Amino acid sequence: MERGYLHSVVWIVLVALLVLLTLSWLPPLRVGDWQMRRVDLLGDLRTDSLVDEEVLEVLPEVETQDDVIEVGRIHVDSCRAGITCIDDMADDEDRGMTALYQALEGLDTLGRPARIAVLGDSFIEGDILTDKLRQLLQERYGGSGVGYVPMTCDSPGFRRSVRQRFNNAWTAHDVNKLNGNNYDRRWANLTGHYYFADPGAVMSLKGVKYLSHLDTCQQSTFYCMGNGTGRVTATINGVQSQSFDLNPGGRVQAVTVTGKIGHVEWRVDHDGGITYLGASLDDNHGVQVDNFAMRSAGGEHLRIIDEQMLMEFDRVRHYDLVVLMYGLNVAGKLASDYTKYRERMVEAIDHMKRNMPGTGFLVVSVGDREQKRGDRYRTMRGVISMVNAQQRIAYDSRVAFWNLYTAMGGEGSIVRMVEQNQANLDYTHINFGGGARLGRLMFDVISWGHEQYHEQAQKGGQP
Repeated sequence: MERGYLHSVVWIVLVALLVLLTLSWLPPLRVGDWQMRRVDLLGDLRTDSLVDEEVLEVLPEVETQDDVIEVGRIHVDSCRAGITCIDDMADDEDRGMTALYQALEGLDTLGRPARIAVLGDSFIEGDILTDKLRQLLQERYGGSGVGYVPMTCDSPGFRRSVRQRFNNAWTAHDVNKLNGNNYDRRWANLTGHYYFADPGAVMSLKGVKYLSHLDTCQQSTFYCMGNGTGRVTATINGVQSQSFDLNPGGRVQAVTVTGKIGHVEWRVDHDGGITYLGASLDDNHGVQVDNFAMRSAGGEHLRIIDEQMLMEFDRVRHYDLVVLMYGLNVAGKLASDYTKYRERMVEAIDHMKRNMPGTGFLVVSVGDREQKRGDRYRTMRGVISMVNAQQRIAYDSRVAFWNLYTAMGGEGSIVRMVEQNQANLDYTHINFGGGARLGRLMFDVISWGHEQYHEQAQKGGQP
């Protein structure tokens, strides 16, 4: 009995190996726009040249590196040494970088901070990268505070740029759980989240000295929406309290407290059916950078944000520039046809452009992401395809594009960052050290672009 059992196991294993070896020689299965990952039992034994040949078998269906679009007002050859410039593909509507540069030129008379919203996935979760960008911009142009923060988050201790506390009286609704919690897209803003509260719900924000300009700020604002009524109390620095009656009337309501704020607590005293969004620590001048990270997002959810919500949030917190940093969760190991993704992202940008008048948009490509082939790490072919797709997204949307993959050093750059303890061992995600490096790269290219705009404006020409 035992001999027969072992004999069957041996045959099962042999058949399984034969099937896997056969699949290794077959091209990847494709169903519409979806492609199955290729089975490659001997992948770790192959040389780089053999792996490259196999991966290239799917490349004819996508744009290759040689097909990178070269259009726009600012090109790589106009940059100073050491940076990869933003390619502004905006048309006469100037929905690229111009709105931000104009805001930076007019900070003295703007009456508010110049605002940048950075929307992305887990690559910028915890304010990684954006915290350094914010610090450098505020050091150069003025401003303070961490900006907009949702009412709750999955890992509040991970974020170093603000100390956030909240109790369990909040009910969070997340676009990633459309079927799990009766998600209503009318109430979500750029974070993809909204919140309900029981009386006694508390959310507090405390400035930190992690980076400069974060320990204190000049104002804190509480955002809500809906047709109900309520009451909220703000306590500044544990001493000064001020209460507000909430009656949004179907619009976004923003209530603000001012002073030298190191810590603010917002407490819902009474709730009558209001939807809550978030709160902020801001200044009344300089530059503000808001981090809108959403784990596992691809960016397509931006298409379903309610038009009224976009217009209402834009009314109370207008952004001069929206930066889109998605694609990490879409790009696969093999080169793929990202046509459908590209179409959805163009639709998302057009949707935001229609409902956020005067806002500029910057598409930032995915960075280097590597996989082991043979005895070496090489950039995933899907990453190269995604970079090209994202450049085409910017071109089709007539907005600006920045090639982060090239800026960070191209192939092998994430490996070098791992070796320098600036990225994680998944060869995909950066850590805070890597975020500081890439945040400085982004600051350099934005400030360079503004300098060129300023010089042309001074000459009386059309920037």
